[in-house]
Amino acid sequence: MAPLPEILEWYSLTEMVNEFKSPNSFLVNSVFGNRRELPTENIVYRIQRKGRKVAPFVEKGHESLLSGGYSEEEVNFTAPNIRIRRPLEACDLLFRRHAGDVIFADGSTQAEAAAREVALQLQALNDEVSNAEEYLAALAIQGVITYSTPDEAAYTINMNKPAGNTIVLGTFWDDASPEPLKDIMLARRTMHDAVNLNPQIAILGSEAADEFLSNTEIQRLLDIRRLDTGPVTITQDIQESGAMFMGAFMGIEWWAYTREVEVAGSSVPLIRPKYAEFLNVSPSAQHIMFYGGISDLDANDQGTIATRRFSKSWRQPDPSSQQVLVSSRPLPIMRRPGSSVSMKVVSG
Repeated sequence: MAPLPEILEWYSLTEMVNEFKSPNSFLVNSVFGNRRELPTENIVYRIQRKGRKVAPFVEKGHESLLSGGYSEEEVNFTAPNIRIRRPLEACDLLFRRHAGDVIFADGSTQAEAAAREVALQLQALNDEVSNAEEYLAALAIQGVITYSTPDEAAYTINMNKPAGNTIVLGTFWDDASPEPLKDIMLARRTMHDAVNLNPQIAILGSEAADEFLSNTEIQRLLDIRRLDTGPVTITQDIQESGAMFMGAFMGIEWWAYTREVEVAGSSVPLIRPKYAEFLNVSPSAQHIMFYGGISDLDANDQGTIATRRFSKSWRQPDPSSQQVLVSSRPLPIMRRPGSSVSMKVVSG
């Protein structure tokens, strides 16, 4: 016989402490805020390219020269598949008492506790999907999404980011005599040459953020009152999304983003510690989070194949248990990948 808890004394019930870590969302909300649900798993779009060719000159009275035209290519992607579930044993749902619950319960109390437990487990699954979306967004910014499945199948989704948009500086910000102003101008020119856009935000990894705040060249420029560089601040708190706004400098919003996620048992930083990611996040950049069709017959019966998240629950008769499942097929796409410039600004 299981012993009863010590109930012949008085206890005070205080507020619950919730230590659920909020899911990461800064990149998805800031860069891939445009979202679209699709009924298929394959995504195709067309890219047309034309350079700045000068029209050829001919002698007057001579035959015209062939010129003009543009190139065209078709881009295909397949959305990754996320499908996770959680088994909830009947004995845990019906008879497990959580801290703060009444000791002597009736049927309604047990039903409420079971419903609460299912909701918490479903929230945990959804948070994992949110972290996966953020992880994919971080890889898309770098230019290549790579992931693998438990059966060792490996997948690569190449955004075809221009090779010149990944820059390793010759003189890093932690070297002697760095020139961050020239580096920022290099990022501007690189992006503008690629897609006629300018950086609007810069997202710094942990080491890059530290060097940005301690860089003597940046501090010197901030002391020149007639030079409109913008205010840098160190008074902002880290937001719930995990990012910290450091201010505006040279017309660019600067953010520190040092969050990490757990991937296959290892902790991985979302933004590479030594890098600054320069991004244009306007509608002209055409960043979009696609959600591929859910491959589930129940979703098909409900008419919810084209959705961001699909969840369902079912019971297994013996041994009795409740299964909860969440499925999603997120794919962040940089339709104009030249609107991202990755710059390694710290040595090592």
